[in-house]
Amino acid sequence: MIRDPYGRPIKSARISITNKCNMNCIYCHREGLDKEEIEMTPEEIERIVRVLARFGISKIKITGGEPLVREDIVEIVRRIRSIEGIEEISMVTNGYYLEEYAKPLKNAGLDRINVSLDTLDPNKYKMLTGCNNLEKVLRGIEEAYHAGLSPIKINVVVLKDINDDEIFKIIRKFSRRGFVIQLIELIDSNKEFFEKHHLDLNIIEEYLERISQRIIVRKMHARKRFYINGAEIETVKFIHNKNFCANCNRIRITPDGKFKPCLMRNDNLVDFLSYIRKGCDDKKLEELFLEAVKRREPFNK
Repeated sequence: MIRDPYGRPIKSARISITNKCNMNCIYCHREGLDKEEIEMTPEEIERIVRVLARFGISKIKITGGEPLVREDIVEIVRRIRSIEGIEEISMVTNGYYLEEYAKPLKNAGLDRINVSLDTLDPNKYKMLTGCNNLEKVLRGIEEAYHAGLSPIKINVVVLKDINDDEIFKIIRKFSRRGFVIQLIELIDSNKEFFEKHHLDLNIIEEYLERISQRIIVRKMHARKRFYINGAEIETVKFIHNKNFCANCNRIRITPDGKFKPCLMRNDNLVDFLSYIRKGCDDKKLEELFLEAVKRREPFNK
């Protein structure tokens, strides 16, 4: 297993396979480069994951944009599943296409999913996403549940004066085995929106601590998981959270084929796709990955 200059082991990779999305969420920070239209092919994704697997990376998370807008998404999952050493494949999705894709993705080798769902109110949903798709997303979540994708993590970005009054309604909705509700702190991607709607999750954590039957702390990002009447709830805090960075074990990849050492930065990327397309060997790809690992440093120190 490889470690970065701060002693953090690299165990997983988060691969953004597209910047395209069928929704337009008002707080979206996008993990790749917004203006880039270049996307890795399934073969190129498979090749770079094979390189990563040689360094002990065993978990792959597929993200976007919205990964299910790619018509070759099932092939991408199947290719990653074929790689020796890959133990888990997960995906982050807005859920719109899950009705159609849940079973094919499970059959191709997908293990679990995260679904972004900030509200159960149709009007709020349309305001947040720009789309009127809430019922279709809810049907997709149920289809994923019956397909055996587990756990299903419901990603809820907590927004002051928008959905903070719905948190426990969402928790009750998914209080059953096979679901985890993740309450996520808003990232500062739009200063005006952030200042208006950021909510300190410590307030929610303090209340959850009082009513939980059991609490555990996951090593990754020092996340707390609360167990309340059949519900599993995690809090994900970014701001001023030294533990979030101290326990980070993930390398990220942008849709246009660059290693992204840190979620919060775009000034230290390492390109590898241009080398693949020039016919480089795997030794060169290994060198580029090692360079990206060298550039990793905690954002919150």
